Amino acid sequence: MSHAASPYLSISARGMFIYTRPRLAMPVLLRSKAHGLVVTGKNLNYEGSLTLGVDIMRAAGFHRLERVEVYNVTNGARFSTYLLEGPEGVVELNGAAARLGEVGDVIIVTSYECVQDVSSHVATVAIFRGNKLVEVRRVKA
Repeated sequence: MSHAASPYLSISARGMFIYTRPRLAMPVLLRSKAHGLVVTGKNLNYEGSLTLGVDIMRAAGFHRLERVEVYNVTNGARFSTYLLEGPEGVVELNGAAARLGEVGDVIIVTSYECVQDVSSHVATVAIFRGNKLVEVRRVKA
């Protein structure tokens, strides 16, 4: 292939070749957030994960087995895990994550996604009090 045929090469006004690197990386933006959840249980002997009630998952737009970031507002701990569905209102720390919170702790759960078109991206933010849905917001980037 000649240099002129490459879509990433152009010629400057001085006759120099200019290489334009293709943009391969996409920005990672918030996709879903459940704010103000209260931990209802812990299971240290489970393999891992975070169990959320199906009502919570539906409101925030989370998926079973989705990777999430968890921020413990009560103690400052932050960790990554994946989601499992449980009965309505349940927020249970499992496996090693059970060491990062206590029953009654307030947590935030988020998921992110790579986005090609930032201008059209909309995130879902679900606000909870006592694990009861208060409000769902659609937040435009």
